Amino acid sequence: MRPAPGDIVYAYRKPRPPSRRTFSIRLGLQHPVLRLGPLSLTDGHGHDWIEVLPVPRGTLDTPLDPGAVLLVPVLDVVAHKDALPPDLLDLALTVLETGEPPWSTLREALRRG
Repeated sequence: MRPAPGDIVYAYRKPRPPSRRTFSIRLGLQHPVLRLGPLSLTDGHGHDWIEVLPVPRGTLDTPLDPGAVLLVPVLDVVAHKDALPPDLLDLALTVLETGEPPWSTLREALRRG
């Protein structure tokens, strides 16, 4: 599954992609994450990686911390949950690029305008 920017999906947050064997089992907890940008990175083994922001407390209450952004293999994305409207995604990306500590949430960024 390849999510679009702004999609909130469930993904495994593991440091390595699944193996390329014919049959492999992927065990672990799935966490909701927000896909940030449209680009993906490809490693030397051909795995695509995307930038995501963990969404542990709901979309509007998640701290917009640039240090929390992760790279996750596209193969570890397992299910679609929700999507942010494009204007909210643009606001989140702006806060992530220009925000200063304490990191605000999307709800606080909406209040500030």
